Amino acid sequence: MRISGAGRLADFRERLRWLMVRDAEAEDYTEHHAEGRLEYRFEPKKGIPFPVLAEVSGDFPELRVEAEWDHDGVRGRAVIENGRLIEEHRVAAGGQGIEVAVSDDGHLDLALVVQKRDDGCIGYAATSDRHTFFRFARGDLTLIGPEDPGVELEDMALGFVEEWLWYDEEEAPIERARYADYGFPVRGANLRSEKLALLRGSGMRHSSLDETGRTACEALQRQWLKTP
Repeated sequence: MRISGAGRLADFRERLRWLMVRDAEAEDYTEHHAEGRLEYRFEPKKGIPFPVLAEVSGDFPELRVEAEWDHDGVRGRAVIENGRLIEEHRVAAGGQGIEVAVSDDGHLDLALVVQKRDDGCIGYAATSDRHTFFRFARGDLTLIGPEDPGVELEDMALGFVEEWLWYDEEEAPIERARYADYGFPVRGANLRSEKLALLRGSGMRHSSLDETGRTACEALQRQWLKTP
């Protein structure tokens, strides 16, 4: 992770240190600074601390925060300025793409992951109160109930959920505290607070779907989202 710009780098460094010490879920990191730039290297078990980075960035709008990662087969890059996510790119193994949409009150409207196949894609989708697996091939969408999706679909969903979602049945004291700070109610399924911290400045939406993924998402919206 690199912080650059014509601004208060030393103050940014001290503010970040202060917040990381007080973050119960903070990951270990090392500092490798150079003239005119701060650089941090993480080996995270849970992920890059985006909520902390977004908070500090908001206090130093003249600085640019760039994060790059390579973890569990996913490479990515994100840029944060003035506490807002202004750029993000992810490249996942197997042609994976995601779509996430959240309402202003924190309601999870849709969290979707798809993985390409020769004739279409497979996927998993969740809202605040229900979820489903599916297969999309040659323009046809087949919904698969959550009771027995099979290993392939289940493994894909578990990886996506671990990074993006948390559920009301979990204890999750940190997530609950952050949702309370945001003034958001906790629902059945919820976006992880670190992701909310980024999406709040970006229209509460994020998508990395290709054309096939977008077509599958549109079919899902017609056949599943619009049904009770």
